[in-house]
Amino acid sequence: MKNIKETYLNAWQKTKELKSLIAFLVITNIVFLFFGQWMIAQAVPGVVEFKKEVLKQLPEMGYLKPLTGPLAPYLPLKIAYTFFFNLIFGAFLSTTMPGIIFFLPYLITVFRAWAVGVLFYGTMPTDLHLAVFYGTFILEFGGYVFSSAAGMNIGLSILNPAWKGKETRLEALKIAMADMKLLFVLAATLLFLGAVWEMGWLHFFGVHAEKFIQPDISL
Repeated sequence: MKNIKETYLNAWQKTKELKSLIAFLVITNIVFLFFGQWMIAQAVPGVVEFKKEVLKQLPEMGYLKPLTGPLAPYLPLKIAYTFFFNLIFGAFLSTTMPGIIFFLPYLITVFRAWAVGVLFYGTMPTDLHLAVFYGTFILEFGGYVFSSAAGMNIGLSILNPAWKGKETRLEALKIAMADMKLLFVLAATLLFLGAVWEMGWLHFFGVHAEKFIQPDISL
């Protein structure tokens, strides 16, 4: 228990050291989420067509099929699947590894937040669904903020070792990799909470579907 507490304290200390980078990513997520929503509210033609096409293909996307297929009756398995998928693919492979080229995690952040804003604007049938959506966004994208910060931190260390107060790229990279481990403690925590929140509510909606109207995704 002491080691866990110390790990979280060290991770929190690291966020304070990288607070400018993390704040930049938080603001980016919020701005582009609402920008995507605004574009749909304004019925921007190309964006509306993008939304229709993606929503049409969404049920056939491979990574969703386990959730609607063999795992559907089992909430703990859906939570575990969502958590590990988001941690490995959504965070590490999508936003941390690309950090070798330091600006790529930022571009991915921009597109991901914009796309979520576009796809989910106007699709929430009740206030409860809307609360679930924003809760999921805060938790999951909070996790992605830390994984993106880890990636950009690595890229900046390679680009400019002085970012870490070192003279060589290797020394700076070693520090950035240690930073990544701490940032992923927070990323994993938020992604796990996000999986519990999202899958718990979706499971509830599935079991009690008769209490809710279906989302209207037509435009």
